[in-house]
Amino acid sequence: MKIAIVEDEPLTLNRIRNIINAQNSDLEVVATAQSNKELLELLRSDVQIDLMLCDIHLADGLSFNVLKDNVISFPIVFVTAYDKYALESFDHNCVDYILKPIQEERLLKAFDKVKNLKSQSLDLTQINADLLKNMILGYQSKDFKKRFLTKSGSKIRFVNAQDIAYFYSYEGITYVYEKETKKKSIIDFTLSELEAQHLDPSKFFRVSRSVIIQLDDLVEMKPYQNGRMMLMMNTQPETDIIVARDRVNDFKNWINQ
Repeated sequence: MKIAIVEDEPLTLNRIRNIINAQNSDLEVVATAQSNKELLELLRSDVQIDLMLCDIHLADGLSFNVLKDNVISFPIVFVTAYDKYALESFDHNCVDYILKPIQEERLLKAFDKVKNLKSQSLDLTQINADLLKNMILGYQSKDFKKRFLTKSGSKIRFVNAQDIAYFYSYEGITYVYEKETKKKSIIDFTLSELEAQHLDPSKFFRVSRSVIIQLDDLVEMKPYQNGRMMLMMNTQPETDIIVARDRVNDFKNWINQ
């Protein structure tokens, strides 16, 4: 299967490519694009594409703006940090919708889905969108956790999600750091579990492997070393909170939504 990748974050692009290359299967990256301009050039080229992995927020605008004005003959798996474009994605040959940060298992499932559809000789551009829309609506209507059971020493208590400035991980343990009290306590979830299942993505964002912040506690941002960003929080953190370089663009888009 010949795959084109449209992604403006070099680290994310390389991660997707590495996942594909590690499979030793019939998956092959035949083209990449990092902007809408390059996407348009790719669509007008004679490159054979069986599947496109496409980010939605690119540095020069939404990829939808290019896709809507071109005839697309192949399926698209959208890879993005936002769930709000899920329904619109079905206007652009969407067969799957993956939220960042990308989990390898989730990406491989998307490949398997496309292979299964192809094996049934289905016209992937005419897939029943209603079924997929219902799936996305179910995701969007998900109830996120309003409070967390925490432990501090021998004490166990509840902390409301709205009272948490940020979550962080240290030596395999996940902590919550509260806004008003600046109390630190332990919870029995990993950051990945919090991000994928329990936190409202419109309010919480994973800025690095070890930190998830709440938007309401963010005061300002400033450039930091090597293309990263430092965050100023209303609740003074124990250590500097830095946005990882491969998350900066997605973070800016999240802030600006």
